[in-house]
Amino acid sequence: MILRTEQLDLHPLPLPVLESLLAGDLERTRELVPFRIDADSFADDDYVLGLRAGQLRADPSELPWLYRAAVLRSTGEVVARAGFHAPPDPEGTVEIGYRVAAQHRRQGLATEIVAAMLTWAAERGAARCLGSTQPDNLASQAVLARLGFVRTGEQLDEVDGLEWVFTREPLPGGGGLR
Repeated sequence: MILRTEQLDLHPLPLPVLESLLAGDLERTRELVPFRIDADSFADDDYVLGLRAGQLRADPSELPWLYRAAVLRSTGEVVARAGFHAPPDPEGTVEIGYRVAAQHRRQGLATEIVAAMLTWAAERGAARCLGSTQPDNLASQAVLARLGFVRTGEQLDEVDGLEWVFTREPLPGGGGLR
């Protein structure tokens, strides 16, 4: 289930890993994963970790679609996190989220991650992908534009406030539910 890109291994995070991260138990988390984790690896991710843990408790089969650690193979460190909010809905739509650690931004990693995730999703039946950013997040908007997303609306997110919504359709490889 590890998705490999040119520089990264994208590891799905099973429920025991999410639970140990939420508990702040780095020792236990380190025992559960085959990559290096430090105190900053999942900083400020408790909200998303909690959401994904709840989803996995309800349906463990969603694991491949949800939260992944992006591990830089050259160093073994977690440099980003990414995943879909859920498996494709009945129309084949998924929504992607991603975050690159500050010290690893502006190196093309977000583009590499999102491109790989889109291809992976298309191969498994997704037809369209949504991505949302805050209006001032120009870097994330550039990643989405580079990968063929177009702005299709806006929404009020309960945590992040106003977000612009971007859509990519069709996904690479032309897969999807039609």
